[in-house]
Amino acid sequence: MPNLPEIVDVVVPVYRGLAETRACLQAVLAAAGTVRPHLVVVSDHCPDEALTALMHAMAAAGQITLLENETNLGFPATANRGMAQGPDRDVVLLNSDALVFDGWLDRLAAAANASPDIGTATPFSNNATISSYPAFNIDNPLPGDLAPAALDRLFAAVNAGKRIDLPTAVGFCMYIRRDCLDDAGDFDVAAFGRGYGEENDFCRRSAYLGWRHVLAADVFVVHAGGVSFGATKDAALACNLAVLAKRHPGYLPLVRDFLRRDPVLPLRRAVDMARLAGQARGPLLVRLCHGKDGGTARRLSDEAAELAAAGYATALLAPAAPDEPDNRVRLTLDGAAGTPNLVYALPEELPALVADLKALGTAGCIFHHFLDLPEAILNLPAALGLPYEARIHDYAWFCPRITLVDDTGLPCSEPDPAACQRCIDVGEPLETADVPVAQLLARSARLLDAAGRVIAPSGDAVGRMARHFPNAPIAALSHPEPAFAPPPVPAFLPWDGTTPLRLALIGAIGRHKGYDVLLSMARDAARRELPLSFAVAGFTQDDYALFATGRVFVTGRYAEGEAVCVVRELGCQAALCLSVWPETWCYTLTEAWRAGLWTVGFDLGAVGERIAAAGYGWRLPLTLDGRAVNNRLLNLFAHPPAPGSVAS
Repeated sequence: MPNLPEIVDVVVPVYRGLAETRACLQAVLAAAGTVRPHLVVVSDHCPDEALTALMHAMAAAGQITLLENETNLGFPATANRGMAQGPDRDVVLLNSDALVFDGWLDRLAAAANASPDIGTATPFSNNATISSYPAFNIDNPLPGDLAPAALDRLFAAVNAGKRIDLPTAVGFCMYIRRDCLDDAGDFDVAAFGRGYGEENDFCRRSAYLGWRHVLAADVFVVHAGGVSFGATKDAALACNLAVLAKRHPGYLPLVRDFLRRDPVLPLRRAVDMARLAGQARGPLLVRLCHGKDGGTARRLSDEAAELAAAGYATALLAPAAPDEPDNRVRLTLDGAAGTPNLVYALPEELPALVADLKALGTAGCIFHHFLDLPEAILNLPAALGLPYEARIHDYAWFCPRITLVDDTGLPCSEPDPAACQRCIDVGEPLETADVPVAQLLARSARLLDAAGRVIAPSGDAVGRMARHFPNAPIAALSHPEPAFAPPPVPAFLPWDGTTPLRLALIGAIGRHKGYDVLLSMARDAARRELPLSFAVAGFTQDDYALFATGRVFVTGRYAEGEAVCVVRELGCQAALCLSVWPETWCYTLTEAWRAGLWTVGFDLGAVGERIAAAGYGWRLPLTLDGRAVNNRLLNLFAHPPAPGSVAS
């Protein structure tokens, strides 16, 4: 522990905010600690009579030293006046909307005096840009699982004595060593006017003189933010950032680099982990996936509910946000909000990830997908020494195109690796082709062969996977789904051709979901003036090309859980499933049935398998020729075959 000063001036500029200021001043006076605060309150011509009366009463009681500006000077000049009161004492600039707790000043002073070249120390806060918690560089609500004082105690315990260099202090609560202040000089009132940016300028000027600025990682101070500036904050900030950029050309690049690297992450992560350690939960199952929307995300959500009912806690390990480096993964515990810092750079931080997962009571892993995940994640079960399983949602395990659709838009014949590689090498490079096909097969085989179970949701998917991974323990297990009334055979059958047919498609219709087929069908229907039109409950890769045919209506995106209602509102007589890849399950087929629609789909993958088994529609031979599909549809409805059968 460095030698600490006996007294530190705590300077609080005040303009408005009666409740916040009262709470701030009372918190400073009530906080226990070895270092004594000399509370200097500077009223910047406060217009609030009640607040002025409070300050006068506290001054009369000897609780504060009160200075009053005769005119409104703004934050920099007001802060300078307060900092001049104790020319031999260190100072803390504290916003009037901040709350401090026992021991805060001792810990902040210890950080500032830990090295002779440290000029300033800034604590963590919920609203402090680069020292914000839980989330980095944003204004956060306070975590709901701990009282603020308890959160500060947690910081004190978890990050005891830890510091990290910052490009700048954060002015809401800024400990300044007196020798640094004497060396660099006061805040520049002429340049920064009423405020915002003056502390950054001070930190750059002092940095040029050799002073460092640190985060006191063991202190947490609550900050409401913007009480005095209110609506003018953004304008003041934008103006003064321009001044900073001109005066210190390297400052903004320095901050951007700091934001990119985020060296504070491990300190925030330690607090997240400490908060989670205090929460009761069952054995934890970690699911690894790509983090994208779609059927896989829906299955993850359903699976989490199923596992919770069985007494398990669940977590998702997925790629971190798109604006973060590619090698970072984020761990999110289902039901544990406000812990966004469980982010790990792999392979460097694999040991930290393993240690944290063990501390959380991890009992096993489930691989749902490895797309966009760093390859080092495949070593996680071995590093944990735990069993794992795998789930099949598509064919990324052996096909870099993921869906087995080749460059012609048709399903491939799943040829040998050399032919697969030639397919991948055609056209623009694929982001998903991170390794050669032969290497992908070998990597997937190592993972799948050693799994406890590999579950695919359809027999077709089991067969395709088993051909490539004969030693993997692959089994079929349908996705559990809510019960629904079977869709009836359409009442208009046999169709006499006099009533136009309106057919529904559901979901995000891209090329692999049959967009090219739909466009060809719509153009053919318009060209031949067929009694056919189409309605998409969702969106497509190019709505406008479909609109141009005059035969397609597109609703746009709908919220999760709204599909059935949206489809029913379309007034369609039946539904289409035009996927040209061998789907492993197809949730939109279920949505069509739940909406009460007889469904026609290509006899391919799980779609063909499920229609044949359930008998809630018909199957079509696969083709990209819209004219041929239209002809078969018209014939099907005019001469309906047995339910579930394949149209001739």
